[in-house]
Amino acid sequence: MRSFLLVIASLAATGLTQNCGSSCAQKSASTTAKPSPSPSPLTSTAAFASTIPEIDVCGSAKGGVSCPGAGRNGYFYRCCSAAGHCGPKNNIQDQSIYCGAGCQAGYGKCDKESAPADPTAAAGVARDGETCGPIVNRRCAAGLCCSGSNFCGTTADFCGAANWCQPKWGRCS
Repeated sequence: MRSFLLVIASLAATGLTQNCGSSCAQKSASTTAKPSPSPSPLTSTAAFASTIPEIDVCGSAKGGVSCPGAGRNGYFYRCCSAAGHCGPKNNIQDQSIYCGAGCQAGYGKCDKESAPADPTAAAGVARDGETCGPIVNRRCAAGLCCSGSNFCGTTADFCGAANWCQPKWGRCS
């Protein structure tokens, strides 16, 4: 009996007490926000994450994971595209990529919204591999690029226009 109670307590602690099989574990693990070291606070009082979500996939083909919304009024990471990706991830991506034709309404919003203004508080500084951009209000340190996925780095994946490098938040090539 004691072993049974320990198993139940363990399941409750991980949030896996629902009867939904492996999709609960996927949903629970995939919607966790990645912590950002010492982010500057945003001026919004909206109840959305001010950290970059670890989630990048969503929808019926991705285990039923929903997009969490992040940043001011949940504008970022709010829509689940036809391809099963959450977005827009920054304010230079065309939101119709994620929120337009084929958007999966059951796994996020499918709407057109005005992009939020940049944060008014002084931006913090992010180092290589740390989060950057308007969601966390941090600019990349000198010489680093802020990728379309909101991380600082120096390769083409971070600095190229094809990957939505964010010139307001770091260097771009």
